[in-house]
Amino acid sequence: MLEKYWYKNLEPAPEGLKKRIFEQLKNASSISDIRVSKQLFAYTGDDEAKKCILNLAQSMEVDFDETILRWHIATDLCHFNDLDNDSETVKNLICKSKLLSNYLVYLLVMCPYMLPSGIGQIRFQDTCAEAIEFIEEREYISDENKACEVLFKVNMEIPPSQIKGDRSKSVLFDACILAQSLQFLGTQNNQSTEQKWERIGQVWVEMLSYAASQCRWNYHARQLRQGGELLTHVWLLMAHLGIIEHFQISQGHLRAKLLLT
Repeated sequence: MLEKYWYKNLEPAPEGLKKRIFEQLKNASSISDIRVSKQLFAYTGDDEAKKCILNLAQSMEVDFDETILRWHIATDLCHFNDLDNDSETVKNLICKSKLLSNYLVYLLVMCPYMLPSGIGQIRFQDTCAEAIEFIEEREYISDENKACEVLFKVNMEIPPSQIKGDRSKSVLFDACILAQSLQFLGTQNNQSTEQKWERIGQVWVEMLSYAASQCRWNYHARQLRQGGELLTHVWLLMAHLGIIEHFQISQGHLRAKLLLT
């Protein structure tokens, strides 16, 4: 419990981040589904590119808590890879993505009741344990940057699930695959670093919006006693724009689709 609060810090949401969330939700307010991740990295090319597309698609089709952890680690690894970029625009996009990434992991650890039900706490603990073990086995890893460098280059020809089976819920190496796929597609598709981070940012806004829509109203109210959450602001904005219902309707529920029609 002490460790949870030791690493917790309060940071106001920058106006640029608020504007980004508002614009993405406003642009989606006239369609029935704002989930954009499947279209963000569309690319037709060789087998390696198609494999990367498949990795990206699979990262969004697992349990929501797993999606958060995979993208959180992948975002950090991509940030490390772009540390030398001098563009102010890129730095600004990275900052926004990392703020949302850190915020959703904060919710996963400190306020799991505000997210869709899952085994987020177990995944988080197992992922931390695997990361610690990975680093301790390599004495030459002396700092965070070196750890990111080694993780980014991990050979992932064999899927992690085939190695560890069900004995661990860690997503560390799945996240490494995701980071490598993001980097590969950005290179192969002749995309700039700015375009890559633009798309990563869109995915994080998507996940934030999905989490806001799935959180029950009484949990939003509960957090108001603790000072409130950005998630509640997003929920109220979505209600104002009239798109809350669209998040709650699943493609698999025919009855809901008929009622909407």
